[in-house]
Amino acid sequence: MARAKSFDTSEVLDRAMELFWRKGYHATSVQDLVSHLGINRASLYDTFKGKEDLFLKAFENYRENNKAAILEALYSQPNAKDGIRNLFECALKERKERKGCFTVNLTAALMPEDKHLQEILRDNQKVFEKIIFDYLKSGEVMGEFPKGKDLRAIANLLYTLYNGVQVISKIEAAPSRQMAAVEQVLQFLEVE
Repeated sequence: MARAKSFDTSEVLDRAMELFWRKGYHATSVQDLVSHLGINRASLYDTFKGKEDLFLKAFENYRENNKAAILEALYSQPNAKDGIRNLFECALKERKERKGCFTVNLTAALMPEDKHLQEILRDNQKVFEKIIFDYLKSGEVMGEFPKGKDLRAIANLLYTLYNGVQVISKIEAAPSRQMAAVEQVLQFLEVE
């Protein structure tokens, strides 16, 4: 008879993500995971099949949590421009430790031969850009800015800027500089 798990899988995924974030995937050993997570090696392998599977599940959990936070940051505001501004402000507030966004760090450290991870990161980009595009489209429909803007290009620009802000926040202590860039991009939504 199989033993019942004595740990919360969601909590383990969160804690694993913290360790991978701090040390990086390659520098994190199975022993590091066992020690940090407080579970035994057999449980790790029984539940997650190993380090790579644990990493991928922890990253998927991170992506889902991040997506929910992005939607909350956007839709908690009265209009599209305030929502975009709030998204960046929230991202900058969260980066107090200056460790950057996990997805951005992972992209920067990506090994070119890791096609599976490239696919996951491309999917992440598509999801993020679609969220932004749909959000901008709703602002356009509500008359918050004129029709006819290339909202797909603006969504891509905001995705690129969001990732750039995450990288720069690792070395830049003054969020006002990044927010000035955000304000410049928001001007693309104004009347020409």
